[in-house]
Amino acid sequence: MLEHIEYKNPLIIGTGGGNDIVSASFILAEFIAQGKSGAIAGMCSPGAWHLYCGKKEAPINIVSSNTFRFTDSKTPVELSFIDGFIPALLQKQGVNVPIYNLSARHGTDILIDELNSFVKKNGYDGVIALDVGGDILARGKKDPTILSPLMDFAALYVVSKLDVPSTLVEFGLQTDGELRPKGCEEIFDELCSSGVLRQTENVSQTKSLDFFKTLYSSVKKVRHGHTAHMTFQTLDAKEDIHTEYRFHLQIGNKKWKHSFPIVLESKYFGKVFTINVKELAKTRELAFPFKNSLDQYIKTKQIVDSKTELDLLYVRDEDICLWLGMLCPQIEGELRREILQFGLKQNESYDCALLWAKDHKIVSVGLNAKTVSDFTVIGSNCNKVDKIAKTIEDILKDTINPS
Repeated sequence: MLEHIEYKNPLIIGTGGGNDIVSASFILAEFIAQGKSGAIAGMCSPGAWHLYCGKKEAPINIVSSNTFRFTDSKTPVELSFIDGFIPALLQKQGVNVPIYNLSARHGTDILIDELNSFVKKNGYDGVIALDVGGDILARGKKDPTILSPLMDFAALYVVSKLDVPSTLVEFGLQTDGELRPKGCEEIFDELCSSGVLRQTENVSQTKSLDFFKTLYSSVKKVRHGHTAHMTFQTLDAKEDIHTEYRFHLQIGNKKWKHSFPIVLESKYFGKVFTINVKELAKTRELAFPFKNSLDQYIKTKQIVDSKTELDLLYVRDEDICLWLGMLCPQIEGELRREILQFGLKQNESYDCALLWAKDHKIVSVGLNAKTVSDFTVIGSNCNKVDKIAKTIEDILKDTINPS
């Protein structure tokens, strides 16, 4: 499998957070089985701060057991982080390679520059971007059911701008529950007709797959991943799978459950797709440059009102901590009001809150508010509200009149 990819020593990047870095080890195992080498990396979530041996995240970070994740609030809370367990788990299976985390928190230009230097210094002759599920293929407004696009599209844009050859490997299509059947069909018609889809293969029942299953069985004790679980299920299934995707929304220790029905189509089961990264990025409006996480978040929400991995979490604008109290339209009615009202009461964790302007009408807050386009900033300090509103205004101007 993947013998047609000619790289001898690639850097394999799991694009979407979660267990994508675990899945990247599957591709690495395939290359090692072919007598090649490589290393793996994963994208840092923009909704948290990461510490590496006590140092805050840089654009490129070495992962070890001394790697931790925290909420980016005024009252930080440690979060579970599977990446720190990966080096030891790989070593147990006889794979001793460097593992990295890539952060776009400082902007795409900085990450591109550092990654180009890093790839050259370490002798990687190509970069493989790995996505499991298919959200990296989404077309913005045409696919509003994606749930976590920020890391995938940051990775897609960054990898497309590197100086070395690059390839996107996609497998487990639909297993993350984010792309709908009609959207998948349209996307593959587009990829095939434009020549962006390079090759389709079957997942080989090899030692590499056994390696992946063994690794995941250890990982799921720490972090159970819906996508990986469903991917393994599709490898043995022969007919469409009708199931339910369940996820939770969380503020602090309080959680709300949400679910929706999904269909996994058998025509994609056990398939691995190789895709031209640079050409795909040109056609995906969510694959754009940005200066920081808030810049990416605002521009993404302007393109498509989907759920993202930053919703209900925090970002910083210099010294101001901003709670992103924004919800996708699938969360409706009283549940929507309840979540927002609860979040606004947690004001010890943030300086200002950001809501959709339409949601400002359904919550009761006795605080200063300023609306910019579709967004309303709320807070007790007028100066901080004004500063965040000005930042958002500048982001929107850049979106309308890109340089």
